[in-house]
Amino acid sequence: MTDNVTDDGDSDYKQFLQTHQLQLVFNNIPKHLYRRLYEKMKNEIFDSGAYFQLCPVDDDDDELEKAYNPERRFYVSTLQNVVLDPEKDENAIFLIDHAWTYRIKDARNDLHTIPKLYERMASLMNVNSDVKEDGIELILQRMWKFNQTYTLTSTQIDPHIDVEAAQEPYWYVMDEFGSSIRHSSTNANVYCASFFFEPTQTMFTLLYPISRIEQPYTEIFRNYVYDNSSSLDRNIKLLPWNRVHFRKAVLRSLTIENCPEIFEKKRSKDVEIFEECHKNDLYDKTLVPTGNTNSDFNRVFKVYTDHDLIKQHLTDPHYQLVDSPDQADIVFIKKVIQDFRHETLRSQLINQFPFENILTNKELLALVSRRWKALYSASTTNEDPYIDSHGSPPWLPPTFILTYELPQFAVYFQYREDQQIDNTWIVKPINLTRSIDVSVSNLFDMIIRLPESGSKIACKYVSTPVLLQVPDVEGNGVKFDIRYVLLVRSVHPLKLYVQKVFWLRFANKPFSLKTFDDYETHFTVMNYRVDAQLRQMDCDTFVSLYNEQHGQKSGNWSVIEKRIFQMFRELFHCATSEEPPLGISSCSSSRALYAADLILEFDNNHEIQPKLLEVNYSPDCHRACTYYPNFYNQIFNVLFRDLIDGQNVLDISV
Repeated sequence: MTDNVTDDGDSDYKQFLQTHQLQLVFNNIPKHLYRRLYEKMKNEIFDSGAYFQLCPVDDDDDELEKAYNPERRFYVSTLQNVVLDPEKDENAIFLIDHAWTYRIKDARNDLHTIPKLYERMASLMNVNSDVKEDGIELILQRMWKFNQTYTLTSTQIDPHIDVEAAQEPYWYVMDEFGSSIRHSSTNANVYCASFFFEPTQTMFTLLYPISRIEQPYTEIFRNYVYDNSSSLDRNIKLLPWNRVHFRKAVLRSLTIENCPEIFEKKRSKDVEIFEECHKNDLYDKTLVPTGNTNSDFNRVFKVYTDHDLIKQHLTDPHYQLVDSPDQADIVFIKKVIQDFRHETLRSQLINQFPFENILTNKELLALVSRRWKALYSASTTNEDPYIDSHGSPPWLPPTFILTYELPQFAVYFQYREDQQIDNTWIVKPINLTRSIDVSVSNLFDMIIRLPESGSKIACKYVSTPVLLQVPDVEGNGVKFDIRYVLLVRSVHPLKLYVQKVFWLRFANKPFSLKTFDDYETHFTVMNYRVDAQLRQMDCDTFVSLYNEQHGQKSGNWSVIEKRIFQMFRELFHCATSEEPPLGISSCSSSRALYAADLILEFDNNHEIQPKLLEVNYSPDCHRACTYYPNFYNQIFNVLFRDLIDGQNVLDISV
């Protein structure tokens, strides 16, 4: 990496090579460009104007790639006497500035509040509107034909609570020069990549040629979709830059009737996907029993934990905290355990099961849940041929894993659009919490492009949720979700318990499908947001309000709760019906605490159907400890002493 370093003692340049090595290699930047790249970023030299020009698009021209980029008003070409040689020209790397950098949740507000931003984006994206609000809506739709992305550490993560930092995407629109570079799958002659310059903490986009450019006024193209995926996947990824009528024609040709092979692959037993998520796990192929931990009810267990809340609230005299896991009978930690072998754990008890992330990973949760149809020899009353083929249970919103099922999602999106039924989706990262990087949208272009910032699933948004009318909020009611604490002592046989006390989270604004980027309308996680109202309601108050508002028409809460518990039981049957790595493994040392989040939906028959949202490992239990200081004492007694009576739990194993 130091081939280009001269003997002039340029320590800053050497440091640049060291700290930026991964980016330089990842972006395939030729080594002979390193020195000039460093100089340009250090001095912020934007010299593309000496090599390139913007040219107005003439719709009558028979230009290359006419199907793409219809919104662009300009294209980019070289100047008359410019020759760019990617093999020899040490100056042939250029900086592109970013006109707008934002997080999706902030985009609308930015367009309202940042001076001149709306006008610049409207011009850049060829938006003409006499009404600013209408223009903003067009920009929010059209920006997905211009967006690029990178990730930074999320500001919503608390290092004192969370196991590890999470990466949150930022999206950006390049300046007028960068945004005018059009796509070509076959004639791309430049490459563009985002690059973070550490000394000034600045993100640039780099442009450099990948083929020799010597003809005067040569148009430059870049490839918008660089990947090694199947040609069908690649074609789907390119649809956001095509005209809408072309997109519709393509997807209508790929229906389940025309192309059943697209929908035949069942991924719920795709060992490759599951093994990728468990490639470092070690476990015993046959169950090795531990000693009987329940024979002496007076036993005092030594507990090692890295949970501050457990250190504060585990006060039962049957447990004694120790400072080292080597001294402990029980190890209850946030860090993911990967070695579950008896020779490693010996007689220790732990708070995790081998392969449990088939529940806590949203991608695997969706796959595991599709076993419901075969396990229960059942089918939904849904007449939707795609969902019937998909195998989703009635208690999980239809979910597509966009890494593997992008074509299936795209075709289904078009099907719903043609059927004129609600087409709103919630797109989630596969392994983050607290609504980080979660978006609600009915925009095809947006949903197809969101996975560029990291692996995503697309779940059908619950567009007819059961609402609750609460004090201080006018309208038809607010959206809410419910969290239950689930305890697992064993998977074979299944020993599953649910805590009687459940937890409510509320949106702050009346529910509406008008504005999907209004967080306080569509999301309920408020305790990590600055200045957001956090509405607290205990479960007894909720049950009273629920029965008053919905009980007569839809059944009292006791009826709904039975459906919820049945859903949990069926979920764990799906998760334990296969051997590892497709299912959770038995382990005599293992116990577990999970938090399951759900929402209630009115189905097509106006019956209330619980819908599972996610299952969380190591959930935040601050609120539980605040209102019920005995919370962890009861949890530990159920998990490690097999005490059920008086511990505020219900056995829902059968």
